[in-house]
Amino acid sequence: MTQRCTVGGELHGPEVPLCPEHLCELVPHAPGPGDTAHQPGGDGHGPGEAGSGPDGTAHGPGGTAHEPGGGGSGPAAPVTTCWNCGTPPASQTSTECLDPDCRRPLTPPAMLVVFTYGQVEIAPGGQAELGRHGAYGRLFRSYPNVSRRHAVLGVDPDGRAWVTPVPTPNGTFVNGDEIGPVQRSLASGDRIRLARDAEGTVTLFPRQRNRTPE
Repeated sequence: MTQRCTVGGELHGPEVPLCPEHLCELVPHAPGPGDTAHQPGGDGHGPGEAGSGPDGTAHGPGGTAHEPGGGGSGPAAPVTTCWNCGTPPASQTSTECLDPDCRRPLTPPAMLVVFTYGQVEIAPGGQAELGRHGAYGRLFRSYPNVSRRHAVLGVDPDGRAWVTPVPTPNGTFVNGDEIGPVQRSLASGDRIRLARDAEGTVTLFPRQRNRTPE
């Protein structure tokens, strides 16, 4: 229960035996309208005021609670340049790059890995097998020590990128360190190497706003 100083009228919590300023007795105090700013530990916010919720959760502008990790969970940013060649779009509703040598969709993949002889693009929830056989075999045919099936790249639906080696005697490396046959998370700037020489650089793209065709 809140207590009030009988001399100065200051309010204190139930754990305070005497007024620390006047060293006098404290009496029970029932708060009335307008007293919320003086509640012990209130810092100017009473129950239900803007600035905190009933559970003490901090609120942002307009009283909306910030969700955990909210710094990256707002509306996605619009595309300002082509992710592949850097050409600006014709308008905010354009869906394809204007450069005739590119003509790529303006929405980037979730992960791009650029190797010497080409690149691997993976959408959220997708994956790709790397090696001298398969869809990306042309990227690795010049490397005889790369296995037919060497590693798998993927991106979870939430955007987490990863690589999983396929057991092979020549190894899979991230930033120069050989990794075991378990899934390893990837970040932008990481270098993936298959065997001795087939190295690629990882780029991860943030989610970007979907566009409506003109």
